[in-house]
Amino acid sequence: MNHKHDAPLRPWKRLVAILHFERSSINYILFYAILIGLIGLTLPLGTTAIFNLLSNGSMYSSTYILIGVVLAGIILGGLLLIGQLTLVELVEQKIFARTSLEFAYRLPRIKKTELEGEYPPELINRFFGILTIQKGLTKLVVEIIAAAILIVFSAILLSFYHPVYLAFGIFIVLVLPFIIGLYFKEAVKTSIKESTYKFEVVAYLEEIAANLDDFRGDKAKMQEAMKTTDEITSNYLKSRTSHFKVLRKLFASSILIRAVLMGALLLMGSYFVIERQMTFGQFVAAEVIVVQISYAVEKIMTSMNTIFDMITSAEKLAVVTDLDLFDGEEVKHG
Repeated sequence: MNHKHDAPLRPWKRLVAILHFERSSINYILFYAILIGLIGLTLPLGTTAIFNLLSNGSMYSSTYILIGVVLAGIILGGLLLIGQLTLVELVEQKIFARTSLEFAYRLPRIKKTELEGEYPPELINRFFGILTIQKGLTKLVVEIIAAAILIVFSAILLSFYHPVYLAFGIFIVLVLPFIIGLYFKEAVKTSIKESTYKFEVVAYLEEIAANLDDFRGDKAKMQEAMKTTDEITSNYLKSRTSHFKVLRKLFASSILIRAVLMGALLLMGSYFVIERQMTFGQFVAAEVIVVQISYAVEKIMTSMNTIFDMITSAEKLAVVTDLDLFDGEEVKHG
């Protein structure tokens, strides 16, 4: 982590810094994702080939072979996914262990001046951010990346059915990053604000718990506890609502993209079949691919909330890891 007085890292860069130490394992996870994406294409390709064979009105030995290839692709893709998830589990464990040891190293070495006005035990609540990063890791390096790879490969495959489909593939590949980039800063900002109030609620409740004797039997104190908690909770709910408004824009964009994609490809696919520029089998296969792309778009957009939570958690960990250490001692994250 950066020194407190150095130029602060952007929130998303803090998350990248945490994951950077596991880049070797993450590279293997990405490699698995590419293989799974390629194998996943056996479903629409195999479906097309089987449909074309069946259109002749009889079963051939090659039909059974193709069915076997499709099933083998599904099984192999599943086995690769298990291997991928095993690597993710290893990365999650290593991140937790490294962060806990870093906290243990830093806490007794933090300068007293850094803790003025702070309640050190309450700062430890920031450690729970690592649990959010752990839970989100599967979505980030498995689900989201798999969805992105699926979109790219499927867009390339679509272009083989008809050159015009290439335009739709390019549209998806360009419009998704654009929309995410459009709302990214606002989403991270509102997520951090929401998290700040969340920790304020916990800190105040801990303060009450640490001084229960002062509150017991004192109606004024108990009313004050309710009033203060209500005010902080209200701030949390307002910031949470602001954050959800940004997420709702992402979800709405996902619906719009899917509607445009499905509508355009159904209309154009129908036209190409009538004009005999595509076979009916190719049309069916193209629509299978389009459905895959559609679900991949939805997966990416609905999973962005997890990514924002991970970025926010990395920022909250920095509340402790960015504090100055005495005698000029510093450690880097890891």
